[in-house]
Amino acid sequence: MTIIARVFFVRHGETDSNRDRIVQGQLDTQLNATGLQQAAMTAEALKHVSFDKAFTSDLQRASVTAERILQCHTGIELVQDSALRERFMGEMQGKKGPVDMEGLSDSSTIETDEAFVGRCITWYNRVIIPQISVTEPDMDVSEGQCRNMLVLSHGAFIATLFRIMISTSHVTCPAELKLRGLPTLGNASMSVVEYRTVPRGKRREVEVDILKYGDISHLCGLRVIEENVDVEASQS
Repeated sequence: MTIIARVFFVRHGETDSNRDRIVQGQLDTQLNATGLQQAAMTAEALKHVSFDKAFTSDLQRASVTAERILQCHTGIELVQDSALRERFMGEMQGKKGPVDMEGLSDSSTIETDEAFVGRCITWYNRVIIPQISVTEPDMDVSEGQCRNMLVLSHGAFIATLFRIMISTSHVTCPAELKLRGLPTLGNASMSVVEYRTVPRGKRREVEVDILKYGDISHLCGLRVIEENVDVEASQS
């Protein structure tokens, strides 16, 4: 068995809209003082990880969190990608949750479940799969070639992507996640996926494990909002 990659999915730090239960969707909101502190603590927790690649939503609450983390990692290009944005919530954006759907004049502008899931899958296949594919039967992959990737995104995007991976048996995950389901992701939480090659006859295949999901232990007791009104709105 050889570990070839780890992907560190991090949700952005706290914003005032998170605190006030405002649906953000694709509004370009800023980190508040707590969010900046969370970003700094996440940077400290990840400072010893040798990142090879870094990707972020182009919304500043994510990109600024990523920039703070990469201050400890010189020479790593931060790639902004609008595909990593939160789900577009149409007229719900900017409204305090929970939002009465019947009070909206046009709910058709909200990104559909199908479109959002498709965006998550397309991004994963376009960005992550090429990094972990083992295409040659005799490919020489050593332990020292493990690639570490940082991905900064949003609560609904990360949760949806992990649900897809679990439901399609793309990953194995801790038993408690299967039994209890995925908990709400706190701001600046970390979810880590590990990819490794295992021999299958004359070939090697890639196995995938969830090592962590929604971990906030690195925030050292800092208060983290347990609710995510954007996720709640997506499920309404």
